[in-house]
Amino acid sequence: MSSVKVKWQNDLYFQGVSGSGQTVQLEGATGTGQGVRPSEMLLLALGGCTGMDIVSLLQKFEARLDHFQVELGGEKHSQHPKSFRTITAVYHISGDVTPQQAWKAVSSSYKKYSVIANSLQANIEYRVLLNGEEITEK
Repeated sequence: MSSVKVKWQNDLYFQGVSGSGQTVQLEGATGTGQGVRPSEMLLLALGGCTGMDIVSLLQKFEARLDHFQVELGGEKHSQHPKSFRTITAVYHISGDVTPQQAWKAVSSSYKKYSVIANSLQANIEYRVLLNGEEITEK
């Protein structure tokens, strides 16, 4: 099981700590520029996860990769919870890579390997602890 901790610092500024001890700063839309917005973090996670899959697959295909970059953007619903309506990912790949290798690597990431891409369609279950006690909806 993966686990992280997110601790409130002040205002809408939080510090996240990964299970491996890495830290990341998060803040709300009205923040001061100290951190990444959670919706941006979701896009970063998607780009990082699929990117790692794709590079790994291209290496397995013995393709020679010179450059890899992904640009992601998302259109959100205008009403709360303002979830992403669409996400667009553009993969920039260069090197001695065939179109078939590139397409297979990208499509395999989305269809088979990416935890993040596949989790975006999952139900999210949650628990609430208030002052150390679990609470439920009343």
